[in-house]
Amino acid sequence: MGCMSRREKPLLAAGNEVEWARINQEEDEQRRAAARALTPSQRIAQGQALSQSAVSLLVASIRTGNVSRRALWS
Repeated sequence: MGCMSRREKPLLAAGNEVEWARINQEEDEQRRAAARALTPSQRIAQGQALSQSAVSLLVASIRTGNVSRRALWS
């Protein structure tokens, strides 16, 4: 396996909180670096795309009957 070490227990098992904290911190740093690299117009475009995705998800949930139609207008 080279530089990869085998685990005795899965990463999701209890006792791996310190490792998860490290992983989460690294991911947060990567997200912050990516956000700093965006121009204001790129940030706006990304925000619009996220908003459109959220509305699409809400509409799909309404169509399947998992969410009340009133949710679209609230």
